[in-house]
Amino acid sequence: MDFGEPPSLREGSMVREHVADLRAIVREERGRWSDSALLARLDPGVLQEFLDASVLVRFDRNAVLVRQDGTDTDIYLLLSSYVKVTAKFGDGRSALLAIRAGGDVVGELAASGGGRRIATVIACAKEPVYAAKIAATDFLWLASRHPASLVLLTNALGRKLTTATRRRVDNSGRPPLIRLARVLVELADDHGVALTDESVLIGVDLTQFELGSLIGMRESSVLRALRELKQQNLVDTSGRRPVVRNLEMLRAIAYPAEDTVK
Repeated sequence: MDFGEPPSLREGSMVREHVADLRAIVREERGRWSDSALLARLDPGVLQEFLDASVLVRFDRNAVLVRQDGTDTDIYLLLSSYVKVTAKFGDGRSALLAIRAGGDVVGELAASGGGRRIATVIACAKEPVYAAKIAATDFLWLASRHPASLVLLTNALGRKLTTATRRRVDNSGRPPLIRLARVLVELADDHGVALTDESVLIGVDLTQFELGSLIGMRESSVLRALRELKQQNLVDTSGRRPVVRNLEMLRAIAYPAEDTVK
């Protein structure tokens, strides 16, 4: 499919502004990206083409990248730090849906599905979020030139859908302790910083309410499950960022032996 010439690459465009800074940030942050992150898996030359079509933007803590029900279609290639993906329901309640980190992409559904934004994306860490903002038309044009990038994007969307589906299954059929243990293991694996051979600091500020919304539990149920994990000396939530004191023991609770038998 040919999407024509990308508007932001036309002569006279200012979109190449800050490219030097953008490249420096990528060099500095790339080593922190997960190996499974979309940007980490892109061919370096292809990634550079996406970056060259982008504008470097910075978001401090609590700044909004994408707002639910918005009609904009820009896509953000996250280069550093963390964001929270949240959604508000009709009754005014909100829920934490996911956490994304440097190396991930947010807003990509706007390029493929159109329509209004289905979630809000907020910078959530002490460290600022640097991102490469690219117009949906440019994103699609570049992706059409590099079919392998389309495959990687499809795989990334598939992993997000798989995670959401697995959580929905867990939420309907697992006891609270297992549900909480699983999401803590997932967060430690994806966003953890090793403190010792056994303990891991989850690198995102999380409230007990947000933990509950990730797994469909009331805050009171989260408190009871956390109390049990604390009694076993497996987690510490005294700070803003949870600490998993023994990741492998927590993993054993999250995935009991009977769950691993096929």
